[in-house]
Amino acid sequence: MKYNFDEVQNRMGSDSIKWEKQLKFGAQSGLLPFWIADTDFATLPEAVEAMKKRVEHPLYGYTFSTSRTRETVRKWYERRHQVKLPPDAFVIANGVVTDLWFTIRALTKPGDPILVLTPVYDPFFAVIRNQDRVEVDCPLCYEDGRYEIDWEALENKLQGGVRAMIFCNPHNPVGRVWTEEDVYRIVDLCKKYSVYLLSDEVHGDIVLYGGHYTSAARFADHYDSMIVYTAISKTFNMAGLESSCCLIPNQEVRKSLETAMKQAWLLMGTSVLTAPAIEACYTYGDQWVDELNAYLTENAEYVIHYLQEHAPQIRAVKPEGTYLMWLDCSGMGMTSGEIVKELAQNYQLAVGDGAGYGGGSENFLRFNIGCPRATLRQGLERLAKFAADKRR
Repeated sequence: MKYNFDEVQNRMGSDSIKWEKQLKFGAQSGLLPFWIADTDFATLPEAVEAMKKRVEHPLYGYTFSTSRTRETVRKWYERRHQVKLPPDAFVIANGVVTDLWFTIRALTKPGDPILVLTPVYDPFFAVIRNQDRVEVDCPLCYEDGRYEIDWEALENKLQGGVRAMIFCNPHNPVGRVWTEEDVYRIVDLCKKYSVYLLSDEVHGDIVLYGGHYTSAARFADHYDSMIVYTAISKTFNMAGLESSCCLIPNQEVRKSLETAMKQAWLLMGTSVLTAPAIEACYTYGDQWVDELNAYLTENAEYVIHYLQEHAPQIRAVKPEGTYLMWLDCSGMGMTSGEIVKELAQNYQLAVGDGAGYGGGSENFLRFNIGCPRATLRQGLERLAKFAADKRR
């Protein structure tokens, strides 16, 4: 391997939310963090060098996204994910959740129903509810440690006047990478009922166990009333840049979103470091991503076997994608909220409370495995100590 994902980085003093803003757990810092979704891996060296080169220029005025940047994203998606869209379908923007918020503002009206498959990334609820749209939950089916889509329930709800569907692939937090057949079926159902498909694919590059992710944009020729959201934030651990890219094959949809963003002055430009970082990541990052996925697969296996041996009351849902593992704690006899509180207070461990993701997940934890093995081992030891103490 060329890259060293075992190297432990000291993030204290870097204004890291993950390490230095743990107020939701009752302290500023001091907990071993496995909660918020960024990793503890140093990013792609070529991206660091590209940003250093830009910083050397002494002016940092307003910038705009160029055709060069969009073309770099386009080539990555064609090379890595077999997506073939014209360069003008790629819109560089300010962050996936921000993009979703403005998409809903642009394409729907107050009172419109918007569907989500739960449990799911909790900001989806906020972008719907905070704009007076109606949230329509379609719970996933959980059986034998695996999640599936309830297709009958989904179609029944889509035909009931749903205006837009927020899809998540790979699915945060349950770790499913939906199959090519699943994705096509989603696209086809949205076409059948004239529903806008808003597909959050920010984790799309992170696929474990040699699996394959299929972007909804692969099927834009079948139905193009969609937006696919992506970014270098998760793949290359660059969420602090607050950049993203929207893949928008339909010109009218693209114009609607751009109009909504212009009303908030969001298309004046992104950070001066955004373009150099995107271009470097999507030009030089192939091997880095492949090695990252191999390392994360090993981390996932380590978690699964460690818990089986040392904390059998906690069952890991085997992830197909993302670096977020979904832990079934129904055997603990405690709610996720109670577990999170006790882990923070007595074991100096910060993990995600599953209850906030909806879909009946009050007994689950979200556990970030995007860290060196040594850090992961420390976290699992504390989790196992907690489980052992509860068995006594």
